[in-house]
Amino acid sequence: MKKKKIQLGAIKITGLRRRWLVNTVAVACALGIVCVLLIMAFFAAHYYSSMESDMRARARSTTEFFADSLSQNYKDYYQSCITYAQTFEDRNFIELQFINAEGRMVASSYGGWVGKPPVTPDVAEAVSTRGISSFVGKDPQTGERIMAVSSPMIYSNGDVIGVLRYVTSTDKMDRQILTVGAVSFGALSVVVLIMLFSSNYYIRSILVPLGEIIDKSQKIANGSYGIQIQAQFDDEIGDLAQMINEMSLKISENEKIQRDFISSLSHELRTPLTAITGWSETLLGSDKLDNDTRRGVRIIHREADRLTGM
Repeated sequence: MKKKKIQLGAIKITGLRRRWLVNTVAVACALGIVCVLLIMAFFAAHYYSSMESDMRARARSTTEFFADSLSQNYKDYYQSCITYAQTFEDRNFIELQFINAEGRMVASSYGGWVGKPPVTPDVAEAVSTRGISSFVGKDPQTGERIMAVSSPMIYSNGDVIGVLRYVTSTDKMDRQILTVGAVSFGALSVVVLIMLFSSNYYIRSILVPLGEIIDKSQKIANGSYGIQIQAQFDDEIGDLAQMINEMSLKISENEKIQRDFISSLSHELRTPLTAITGWSETLLGSDKLDNDTRRGVRIIHREADRLTGM
């Protein structure tokens, strides 16, 4: 099994640092992004709902205003539409359109009688349902995102003779929503940076003593028994350092006991081995030994020399 590279000089333990980044920072960023998207969705729903409610209220009140004029003949009615469109005060923000039952433009607050008839489904729905209908999306003619609200204009005999339509671009609302999203993402970035900066002390409080523990453990494994680790914190890492310190002391004590035992044993064996070696040499120097006895004494002398060397 491959060991992960540990750089003790800079105290970089990539495994722990990567695990912390994945389990903490990545999760926090993911949750933050979800929150930002929810905030954008909330503001988008609020803005679009408010704008649609306002345009529906405008359409309803304007339709009620023209209800008294629908008893006139068609010519006077269309002239009233043109006059009202020309004097429309909010023309810089919302376009007011009057469309006849055939779908042709009668009047617009942008001026002019002639214009391309709208092709969004709100006009046809207003005529068919005889109620206020709305549309939000891309205008097939211009490619611009718009919001439109259409209200049917019902003549005194019950026929739908036209549609009053309010239409406005949603670019401003979309920019506001994007601004909210940008501010939220900026706030999220600041929070993440603060979290990274503030947690750097916590991460170092783990990596620095852990790096020292690894360094001292390697020295103990190489034979530096008795070496001690300075416990900086009274926590699990401090307990680990204390246990390694105790282990190092016990190994050092056992090593000392072993050395003393070997030294004492060597001293106790040296005296009788010297005597055995001396007497075997004396016997080998005698001419009174037969061959078998001399061979046995040589074996005794040789083994005594070997034990003395050990």
